[in-house]
Amino acid sequence: MPAPPAATISTGDAISPGGDRTQRRKARTRAALLATARHLFAVQGVEPTTIAQIAERADVAVGSFYNYFDTKDELLAVLLRETLDQQLAQLEARRAGVDDVAEAVSIAHRHLVGLATREPDWAWLLVRLEVPHRVTNLVMGDAATRDLLRGIADGRFSVAKAQLALQASGGALRAVIHSVLLGELGEHADSEHAEGVLRSFGVPAREAAEIAWRALPELPELDPPPRRGGST
Repeated sequence: MPAPPAATISTGDAISPGGDRTQRRKARTRAALLATARHLFAVQGVEPTTIAQIAERADVAVGSFYNYFDTKDELLAVLLRETLDQQLAQLEARRAGVDDVAEAVSIAHRHLVGLATREPDWAWLLVRLEVPHRVTNLVMGDAATRDLLRGIADGRFSVAKAQLALQASGGALRAVIHSVLLGELGEHADSEHAEGVLRSFGVPAREAAEIAWRALPELPELDPPPRRGGST
């Protein structure tokens, strides 16, 4: 799998201006570890990336890594949780006030495909997790299941098996994100993908196309979510 281009690692957004000098230094170090890990995970995958590599790129002593995270898996869990919190907040704000569940699903999938151009490191990380059906679950959480079941209950969706439909849409989402990252799909990949998802959920073809090609609500600007847990 080709690697994404090198990215500039920025940690400024994760640092709170409050606290004393020691707290600010710890916050900067923690943010550097998370940002560096996200980039390395995206470039080369989670498994090949070592704690030593993360520490070296973040300019942190290997021993100091363990002041913040007990293991690489813990760092990955924190990274996913904090980034997913932000993505979920953006997504829910973007489709706030949308009553039609089919349009809500379309917005969600188009938002996620857009990650490939807005946040390629994050998009590569999703691709490299290499568990296709978990992509939708990871990024949308319970909302994906809720949307599908609501659509079925409202008669908007018709699928043979809800869990299978959810996994299939997650696999398709991952494949489309990957193709956009590789430059294999054009600028309308988000709408084309959303149209396919809606049709797979039983929405008539003409209606699915009309919904998927509507103007996408603007991306909201939100404050980063408060950090939960983790060492400081």
